[in-house]
Amino acid sequence: MLTSNKHSGPEAFQQVLDTQIANFGSARVFGLLRSGRLQLSHYHSLLLTLFHQTQSSPYTFATAAANCTWTHETIKEYLLCHAEEERTHWRWVIDDLRTSGYAGPDPRSCFPHPSCEAYISFNERIAHRQPVARLAIASVLEGIGAHFGATYGHELLKALRLPREHATFFLSHGETDKRHANELRAVIAQAQLNSGEWAWMTHCAAVAGSLYRNMYDHEAFQSA
Repeated sequence: MLTSNKHSGPEAFQQVLDTQIANFGSARVFGLLRSGRLQLSHYHSLLLTLFHQTQSSPYTFATAAANCTWTHETIKEYLLCHAEEERTHWRWVIDDLRTSGYAGPDPRSCFPHPSCEAYISFNERIAHRQPVARLAIASVLEGIGAHFGATYGHELLKALRLPREHATFFLSHGETDKRHANELRAVIAQAQLNSGEWAWMTHCAAVAGSLYRNMYDHEAFQSA
């Protein structure tokens, strides 16, 4: 039950956050990478899947900031600052597609993959329904990026024999996400959240981890 004591504190949130980050490495696309079966088409499919998430996320941060009450002033201000910082990162995806030889339609002209649609829809719902919990979603993604971004980014380059400038999205996030993960921990530690808000934080971390992992685990990555 969402409001039970079991799921209503920082310890429960941290446990779920750690679990979601740890489980992420088992996504199907990483299995292809580890087994040597990853192809350039898989890389392009991943970038295309992530594009709309990267393009829309800053605006859900901004929406969450607008919907936060001044009771959570620190959270409100951080969400707005984070929105501005992430605002142009979708261009890294476009650049990586272009430099690595992608010749398909511009992702800006395409609808999101269903796995991405589910994730960005969840972000939008939380930005309106429980905006402080947008921090929980961000904590999952920044934690994943900090733990896996640089490692898998370099392995991807090696497997596909691509230069560094063809994986700007993953390599850059591997560095910035470490800083963001620390910032989020500090903001959350300072927040005065009640038991209901902690329950939402825990719930959102669990859902975000599942939905985000699905973007690395869908049918395009079933086989080489």
